[in-house]
Amino acid sequence: MVALRRNRLSGYGGVESRRCDDGKGARAITTTVPGKGTATPAQADLLCAFANTLDVDVDAETKDALPDAAALTDWLRQGDLLDVDDQAGRRDLDLALTLRSGLREAMLRHSEGDHTSRVPDLDATATALPLRIVFDGTRPRLVPAVGGARGGLARLLVAVAEAQADETWVRMKLCLAGDCQLAFFDMSKNRSRHWCSMGVCGNRQKTLSYRARQRAKRP
Repeated sequence: MVALRRNRLSGYGGVESRRCDDGKGARAITTTVPGKGTATPAQADLLCAFANTLDVDVDAETKDALPDAAALTDWLRQGDLLDVDDQAGRRDLDLALTLRSGLREAMLRHSEGDHTSRVPDLDATATALPLRIVFDGTRPRLVPAVGGARGGLARLLVAVAEAQADETWVRMKLCLAGDCQLAFFDMSKNRSRHWCSMGVCGNRQKTLSYRARQRAKRP
């Protein structure tokens, strides 16, 4: 059973929590897993929220939160990424799904410690979603060079660039549990988290690994 709750942070929409069944009853797992006394970057909430519009959990009520252009329109509007007078079309949806695939692949690479391999889907969407530099006084910042739904999607790339600049991009990961793959923000000091929750996915994967080793030892 999975439930997603949205909140708004600095103009970014984000997934706040997810319910997972650990076999002993449902428990809530925060997507970005903030540490005590720390604040989760708004970019992480936005990017994890978008990545988590795809849910591979076998018990998920909604596998894909973006089944059509209308759903993409709603998602962008809820995150203040699209004006009420604009709407997404089929081509925008195709681009959004490619971007989501690229973000999820990049986050999986982060979980695996691979920060250098190319992610073709991200390159493809970066070409289709141009950005430009504007200045607030002497301070430069990136903004979408297009409007409408594509402009909203381009703001996701702005979030990636901002996260890279403040060294938080590599902390955005996918849970390595094959039946979970939830996007989360790693707040550990050494960026060593592999699972969205040690108490659920982590313990389950360690138990499976232990049992596999025991089976391998049997004559």
